Amino acid sequence: MVEIHKTVAKVLETHKDELEIFECLDEFSDTQNFSEHYGFDIEDACNAILIKSKKPQEFFAMFCVLGSSRLDVNHKAKAAIESKKVSFASKEEAEDITLQTYGGISPLGLPEEIKIFVDEKVLNREKVFIGAGNRVSKFFLSPETLIKLTNATVLDLT
Repeated sequence: MVEIHKTVAKVLETHKDELEIFECLDEFSDTQNFSEHYGFDIEDACNAILIKSKKPQEFFAMFCVLGSSRLDVNHKAKAAIESKKVSFASKEEAEDITLQTYGGISPLGLPEEIKIFVDEKVLNREKVFIGAGNRVSKFFLSPETLIKLTNATVLDLT
């Protein structure tokens, strides 16, 4: 039986027909390793990156980009959250804020105050895979479902 993280359990329960869960081994949870070991295209990975705004105020936002893309943190991410100074959330901050396991953090099941942004290139994929809150499972879903379930804003982020 696939391990379901408590933060995403309700989302999975209410959207079973839109989410496909995939069990993986912890050592293959990271995007590159997962893609290579299980034979999935890195282009179908949707990485969730937690960014911390430091100025003018402190808060967190999540950015989702394809595994083959690189988030433009210093320009596009800053502009999206209207921040003057940002950094990547530390492992400890990410786990404290999301209540999920680092290396498997999902854009699903997050606290409401975390705004979510999805790179427009994600919409070009038929399906993407994302973390499921832990390092032993992933979700496969359509980009449209990702947008709907996270209430994400779609922007050019790369």
